[in-house]
Order: sequence, then structure tokens, then C-alpha cells
Amino acid sequence: MAGSLRSSAAAGARHLRQEGHHEWAQAIETLLAPGGWNKLKQTADPAATSPLSVSTDDELKAALQDALDEFETSIRIVAEEAYEKVLSGEWLPPKTGQRRLKGTGLKRAVLSVDVNAELRGRLQAELPRLSDQEGRRISEGGIIMAYACSELGVDRGTGLDMKLYLPEPVIAHFRSASESSGVSLEQAAAKGISELLDGSWSMPKPVRFPKHTWADTGWNTLPVRVEDSQRTALHELAPELSKELGARVFPGTILRQVLINQFGMPD
Repeated sequence: MAGSLRSSAAAGARHLRQEGHHEWAQAIETLLAPGGWNKLKQTADPAATSPLSVSTDDELKAALQDALDEFETSIRIVAEEAYEKVLSGEWLPPKTGQRRLKGTGLKRAVLSVDVNAELRGRLQAELPRLSDQEGRRISEGGIIMAYACSELGVDRGTGLDMKLYLPEPVIAHFRSASESSGVSLEQAAAKGISELLDGSWSMPKPVRFPKHTWADTGWNTLPVRVEDSQRTALHELAPELSKELGARVFPGTILRQVLINQFGMPD
């Protein structure tokens, strides 16, 4: 039913555009995009907000902002979605290591987030219980960063997998091409990254996925295992590639382009 509803809404948006009602079409496409439902709720109920500061580093903050811009959403929308999932018992931040700043050249940064005050109050009341239940500290900042990075495909450099946030047809295409070629996503990633690092392949300006391009499809997370040394190399290479290509590039951006180079894009 959900898929049918999405398809019908997307078809309605296309019809409205054909009839010249571009603003109405854009409104529907906005609701179909990541975080669209929360955006509608915020518009309908502009409740009081509560500000908080989340500690991070300059690279991760820039990568998140780039992803938020690409998907035309806001950190508030993503943060409130994370809070709601934690409160409903659907999700908790996974246990991962901490990003290291010492010796990396990264600088401390602060991500400012405004969230619904009532929602924040309910979450804060649950944090002691959740921390006791999990045997580790569950914090607002940890929830926001873990969820935002996971949902937007931003690599934190921790955990077992790099996660890419992609349109479902692209994910299905990658998996199908992987199966038919007998080359796993991990093998394709390792090969492509090696070719990038040794200079046998030059990465073009990255393909982006703005919301209107895939408004009639769902989005999901594609986990890809990347060997630690290659993952570190991607983090080191990203600033250099950003200058070379004249566009902001992050580890997840590079991995996405590597898979496109290996498997192509769906027709």
C-alpha cells in the first residue's frame, strides 16, 4: 500500500507539472523526499524549539552539511526523526568507537541544532533509563550524529561498514550488477579505491542525487565494507580531490562514485 501511495503521489506531481502547476508539484515532491513528513509537521505546528550544541569535528560537520544540502533537508528534521525513533523503541545509536582528532589535522567544531522543545523533553527523560539498559552512555549528541550520518550516508570513520544513502533503484542496480558479475560490492569497492589511489583511475566530478531526480522512488541505506587502510586513505584524499574537482568531496562521495564506475547507473 505504501509503495502504491508513493507512486500515485509521484504521478500526481508529474501531472501537475505537465499542467503548469509547478509550485503544487514541488510541494508533493518535497513531502516524498527524505524527511518530508517531518517538514510538513513543522510547517503545521511551529512549536517552541530548544537549541543544543553537538560536539563534532570540522570534516564531519562539513560532510553532514553537504549531505543536508544535497537532499534539501535540515538537521532539525533529521534530529527530530531520530528522537521519535528512539522514543518509539525503533532505533538506538549503535555502539562504535570514537573519531580521533589528535594527529589527524581535524579541528573541533560545533553543530547547532534546534529541536521541538516538547519532543526534546520527552527524550531527555528517557536517557538515564536507556543508558542503564544499554550499559553505555546514550546522549542527545550521540543520537543526532549517529542517525544523521547513517540516514544521509556520511562516513564517520567508525563501525564496520561505510553506509551510502541512495535511491532504491540505484541500490537494486548495484546489487544486481554485483550478482551478475560475480564481484561483491566489497570487492568492487576495494578494486576501485586501489585504482584511484595508484592513479590508474581518475575520479570525475561526482554524480549527485537531488530529491527531484528521484522523487517517485524510495531511499535506503546501502552498507559496504571497506578495509580500514583504504577507508583511512579516503578520508585523507577527500580534501585533495575537493580542490582538484572544484566540488566538495567526502569519503562517502568517493565510494559512491567508485561503485558507479564499477557497475554503472540504472537506465
